[in-house]
Amino acid sequence: MTSVGVTVAFALFAMSLVSIVRDPFLGFVAKPAWVVVALILPIVGPILWFAVGKRYPYGPTGGNR
Repeated sequence: MTSVGVTVAFALFAMSLVSIVRDPFLGFVAKPAWVVVALILPIVGPILWFAVGKRYPYGPTGGNR
């Protein structure tokens, strides 16, 4: 069971890391900050990124900001 949890945590971190690095709207301070959050909080950090930090191109105003 532990290996499944580690695999899930690593997959979430990897997906969030790629998403953070490729985000054109983040500045040079925000990107490393989000990477640190995702690294320190292996499950919660990536979930926070996708729920709060990432801008999505859809919605009534064109995104979540």
